[in-house]
Amino acid sequence: MGRRQRRRERDAVHPDASVPQVHFVDPEGRYIYAPANEIGQEPDVSPEQQIADAVASIAHLGTVRLAVVRQLAGLDTALRPRVEEAIRAGVPYRRIEELTGYSRSMLSRWTRDAGSTDRGTSRTERSREG
Repeated sequence: MGRRQRRRERDAVHPDASVPQVHFVDPEGRYIYAPANEIGQEPDVSPEQQIADAVASIAHLGTVRLAVVRQLAGLDTALRPRVEEAIRAGVPYRRIEELTGYSRSMLSRWTRDAGSTDRGTSRTERSREG
């Protein structure tokens, strides 16, 4: 079956459909066109029931995620002073990033917010000293 024939059949079934059309092949090998919003929907399910099902499917995982986010916030507050101290001691941002998972931009923002622009001795200064 060619493209034109499929298009003719589609237009005969849905001549002025504004909903996007999808097609699939039935068991007899014929193309069937239907509005995309009708494929896979059960007519017995009300919109309220669909909403309730969707809420039930995400409620537990959402609760777990929120607990993990709270734990991370607590770890951030405990880790931040140690990270700032490591930066002042001269630990490179890349190494801190590897150890903690914080981005370099967050590390620089933390040091900027703390008012510390001193990052210890730079690599070039250390090479000059030694």
